[in-house]
Amino acid sequence: MATPAHKPLRSKGLLIGKALLLICAIGIPLFALFKNLPAVLAAASSAHPGSLALVAFGLLLYTVLNASIWADVLRALGWQGSRSQATHIWIQSEALKWLPGGIWGYASRIVKAPEIGIPKALAGASLVGELLLTIGAWMIIAGIGFLLDPSLLNELQQKLSTTSEENSTPWLTWTVLSMAVVGGGILFAAPPIRRIILRKLAPLQMQKWHLSPLIRALGSYLALCAAHAALLMLLVQAVQPGSYHWGSAAATNGSAWLIGFFAIGVPGGIGVREAGITFFLSTHMSIPEAMAVAVLWRVLQIAAELTALSLSHLLCKLKANTIRNNSTYIK
Repeated sequence: MATPAHKPLRSKGLLIGKALLLICAIGIPLFALFKNLPAVLAAASSAHPGSLALVAFGLLLYTVLNASIWADVLRALGWQGSRSQATHIWIQSEALKWLPGGIWGYASRIVKAPEIGIPKALAGASLVGELLLTIGAWMIIAGIGFLLDPSLLNELQQKLSTTSEENSTPWLTWTVLSMAVVGGGILFAAPPIRRIILRKLAPLQMQKWHLSPLIRALGSYLALCAAHAALLMLLVQAVQPGSYHWGSAAATNGSAWLIGFFAIGVPGGIGVREAGITFFLSTHMSIPEAMAVAVLWRVLQIAAELTALSLSHLLCKLKANTIRNNSTYIK
């Protein structure tokens, strides 16, 4: 057991490790991006605007529907409240995922949950359940993608074994992905992190779960993940017209999501997911085109989240004004 004098040093070491991981996760992809910037901008500007608009709308729809599934997880715990209220809190809280640490989106939901009659203990259990269902859905989608495109793994291995002084981007990508995995593994191995994980999983055993809503939630997550991969496929085709199959997009999207999620301490997996997408897509297109897709994908997702947040606030204000006007009319 660590002595009190050692605890601040260990905490400081973890903070320094997280800071270095964050700097490298964002800095290395940015270095690779600026190295290829003219070609990346050319590829991005050539993307079909109609396809981009369709992808943007699809991501907005995805964000709202994904938020609404939290209500099913809550109903698996016996909550029978309003789906729209749960969706609103989810969208509001998700905006905080960009704060360092990556846990604020979840923590703020626990704080806000009592506003709609959800006890904090039940909210905590629902978040753990939601997270496990989401990870499971992305793993299944990625697995299906690799089954549908069995040659992808061989192509990725060939990319990793390619040595080229002229093009170091694959090695920069491999460095980011390795750091994400190693950094996540080191943090998971740290006793404080293990204790936090066990504490977060504890609510699963303290609550009674109903199977039917959980199955419905998993099915919804699988459908949304599949649709998300279809949107990535459409974006790839917008940048480089031609054949690009859903299976490849599913393997790419699912793997990148998982890599970004397990990059502990990197807000929203930014940089890490883009590196993963670039690496996977480099088997289908040039590095600058793959980078253009990765950057556009992130920009469109952030735009969708901000739009959903704005619409959520607007609807809440309209609802509050309607209630206030009705109250005034009755008086």
